[in-house]
Amino acid sequence: MDLKGIVTTPLRVAFSTADAAMSAIEGGVAVTRFAVQNVDAEVSNALHVEAGMSSATPMQLLQRLASLLEPDRPVGIILSRGGPLDRVLKPGGVVDRLTEPGGMLEKLTAPGGLLDQATKEDSPVTRLTTEGGPLDRLTRPGGVVDQITESEGVLERLTSEGGVIDKLTAPDGVLEKLMSKDGVLDKLTEKGGVLDKLAAKDGVLDKLTGQDGLIDKLTEPNGVIDRAIADGGIVDQLLGQEGAIERAIAPGGTLDAVSQLPDVVAELNEAVALMTAAVNPMSDLVNRLPKRILKGREGREPRAADPTQ
Repeated sequence: MDLKGIVTTPLRVAFSTADAAMSAIEGGVAVTRFAVQNVDAEVSNALHVEAGMSSATPMQLLQRLASLLEPDRPVGIILSRGGPLDRVLKPGGVVDRLTEPGGMLEKLTAPGGLLDQATKEDSPVTRLTTEGGPLDRLTRPGGVVDQITESEGVLERLTSEGGVIDKLTAPDGVLEKLMSKDGVLDKLTEKGGVLDKLAAKDGVLDKLTGQDGLIDKLTEPNGVIDRAIADGGIVDQLLGQEGAIERAIAPGGTLDAVSQLPDVVAELNEAVALMTAAVNPMSDLVNRLPKRILKGREGREPRAADPTQ
C-alpha cells in the first residue's frame, strides 16, 4: 500500500460510516413520521374528528383512491377495460382516426383548411369580431347581453327559485335522469352506441369532414356561413339592433308573452265557466215552456187563397 492509500483509507472509512449513520437516521425519521400519522389518524377517529387530506395516512389515501376506482364509480366506469376511455384510445379508435394521416385533425389544420379559412382576412371570424359587427352589437350597452343579465331579466328568471335550472337539477329531474345508470349518457357511450357509430369509419363525422363534405360546403367562399354573417344576413337579423333575439327578450316581448300563457289560459277557463253558467238557465227556461207554444202552427190547416185577390 502506497502513502496515498495509507492517508485516504481512514478518511473513506470515516465517510462510509457517516453515510451509513445518516441513512439509518433518515430511515428512523421516515418510520417515526409514518407512525405519527397513523397515531394521529387513530386519535382523530377515536374523537370522531374527520382528518383532512393533508393529515390522512398513506393507507387512507390509498383506500380513498381505490374507492374512486371501484367498477361502479364514475371514474372506475370510465377507466375500466372496454369502457369509454378504452374504446376511445384503442387502436383504430376515435383518437387514431382523428390523428391519422388524412384524418379530421389534419384536414382542420392543413394549409387552406378550416382553421386557415376561419382566420384569414374577411373570414367569418374576422367579420364576427369587427367593430360594429355581431359580437360588438351583442355586448354594447343596452344590447342583448345587458338585457339577459339585467335585474329581472332572462338570467334572473332562469335562476330564480322554481325556475328552469331548479327544475333541471331537482331530484328525479332531467339531469339526474340523463346521468343515471342505463340513462341517455350511458346508452350514448356504450359499445356500439351512438358515439361509436358517429366516429366509425365512413360514419357521420367522416362524411362531414371529408372532401366536398358538409364542412367544406359550409365554409366555401359565398357559402352558407359567409351569407349568414354578411351585412343584413341571418346573424345580423338575429343579433343586430332590434333583431329577433332582442325583440324576444325585451319587456313585453315573446318570452314574456310565453310566460304569461298560464294566466291567459286561466282567464279563458273563467270566461268559459261564466258563459256556461249563463247558458244553463236559458236551456232550463226553454224546457219549461208549454209544448203548444213550441209547436206553433204545427198541425194547422193552411188558409185558402182569396179568389177576389
